[in-house]
Amino acid sequence: MAETFLTHTNRVIARLNEVALTSSNFTSSRGIQTQCKNAVNEAVRYINQKEFQYPFNHSTKTQTLTAGTVKYSIPTDAKTVDYNTFRLVKDSDLATSGGRLRVLNYNDYVNAYITQEDEIDTTTLSQSHTDSVETITVVSTSGFASSGTLFIGNEQVTYTAIGSSTTFTGVTRGASSTTAASHSSGVQVAQFNDGGIPQFIVRTPDNNYLLHPFPTKSYTIKFDYFTFPSDMSAHSDTTSIPDRFAPIIADGATAFVYQYRGETQQYQLNMQRFEQGIKNMQTLLVNRFDYIRSTYIPRSGYLTGADTPLRIS
Repeated sequence: MAETFLTHTNRVIARLNEVALTSSNFTSSRGIQTQCKNAVNEAVRYINQKEFQYPFNHSTKTQTLTAGTVKYSIPTDAKTVDYNTFRLVKDSDLATSGGRLRVLNYNDYVNAYITQEDEIDTTTLSQSHTDSVETITVVSTSGFASSGTLFIGNEQVTYTAIGSSTTFTGVTRGASSTTAASHSSGVQVAQFNDGGIPQFIVRTPDNNYLLHPFPTKSYTIKFDYFTFPSDMSAHSDTTSIPDRFAPIIADGATAFVYQYRGETQQYQLNMQRFEQGIKNMQTLLVNRFDYIRSTYIPRSGYLTGADTPLRIS
């Protein structure tokens, strides 16, 4: 069983010869005990900030695409994303065999393909629709052709007229051999003349991603990324860092407590041991693997100088 926030904190408290916390008084801690709690989180953040791709922070994202949508967001907990791992999931129902997406430079995308974004008109359903409804009601029909094809999920819907500013009429459901389906309010409705099965992945300047061509169906993609864990809060919370490295966390937390208290010599001694422990972790866990460090996404936390942590915001 993974060591808890309480266990990590009490290890630091013991090093300082102070009174241990319990699960009952953990949230009402004061003084040195609270400093130790804060220092444990600070040490964990520091460890994760020093290395982008610890295997214990690895995760795989499965993303269902939306027809007519070009841009997508990376997970909010992502610290690094390996763009070389983006792959399309095989799906016989959607006639895709799967395979890895090729990485395309953003400037090359802008120069060659950005006009695809102007070829898409989108709105959303303003109410739920059954699979037999013959009038499609949306938030707005502005920008849509007077007749044509709508893409709603994996269903294609043809229409012969725009009945009003919010309705498409003369509807045929399940067009082009797709299956008529029920759709919830708020689902995207798109119209476009291009698109297809995505072949390229493009990292955007704001650290999200684009697809080219944009999807015409609800394809599924997967990609690998590394998380930036949240701080521990409750006494029973745990960290993703394996228990065998708990003494390294304690070294860092002890150093930070001494820093809080202005005890420079003790801070430097424990910080030196902490930094060496992190190097040992990197040698054991990271340098032996061939992970490709394709993207670094800065987060608020710590950047390191020679000896002293520097907070950024």
